[in-house]
Amino acid sequence: MQILKTHSLSIGYTNKTIASDIDIALEAGDIVALIGPNGAGKSTLFKTLSGHLKPIAGTIEINGENAENVTAKERAKMMSIVLTERPDDMFLTVREIVASGRFPYSGMFGKLSENDDEKIKESLEIIGIKHLSNRLFNTLSDGERQKVMIAKSIAQDTPIIFLDEPTAFLDYPSKIELFSILRRLSKEQKKTIIFSSHDLELLLRYTDSLWVMGKQLPFIKGRCSELLKNGKIQEYFNLQDTDNEYLTNRI
Repeated sequence: MQILKTHSLSIGYTNKTIASDIDIALEAGDIVALIGPNGAGKSTLFKTLSGHLKPIAGTIEINGENAENVTAKERAKMMSIVLTERPDDMFLTVREIVASGRFPYSGMFGKLSENDDEKIKESLEIIGIKHLSNRLFNTLSDGERQKVMIAKSIAQDTPIIFLDEPTAFLDYPSKIELFSILRRLSKEQKKTIIFSSHDLELLLRYTDSLWVMGKQLPFIKGRCSELLKNGKIQEYFNLQDTDNEYLTNRI
């Protein structure tokens, strides 16, 4: 069964449609990169698919069920999302923020079980920040904060993970490490991962499928190699021929 599917989806805000006719279908273990220039609507698409915004038109299905019929708590067990915004309460430790990813499972009083503790520990280890557990979030560098928010989404243990610009603020080795982790999660744990990025060269090496958004251009999807060869990435990013040729040779 397809884990996430849309039909003629239009996204945007009350008085403005940003993108329309979005038809996607994802299965367990799929990993997809969403690319496009700033202002194309990438974050808006993530917020709509994850339930933070209502669609302008069309439908979203989660495990074959209309998303409108899925409660907020059920959705929180199906989808986790890392946006570019940061938590308002900065006076929390790294472990406390990662632990908040277990909220959908912790019951009325928020008491963490032994299984919750294990998930938190595992997430910190996967992202490589166990040594930061007792540090206050507001004392971390931007790159460390980014890793904490990704660890929180992993602790939430959802089949679907949305990551909006997860490589922002990370140095080059950390970017490669993160892409490797995402591929491992998709292959070994069958996580369905959708992430946006401006790191074209890296994502073309680590991702097979692309969703592409452009300002006043239709939403398109396909394999990286196909979209490069037919000139679509060049068109959407206004690349020079030499840039397009360089990227083609990197995959």
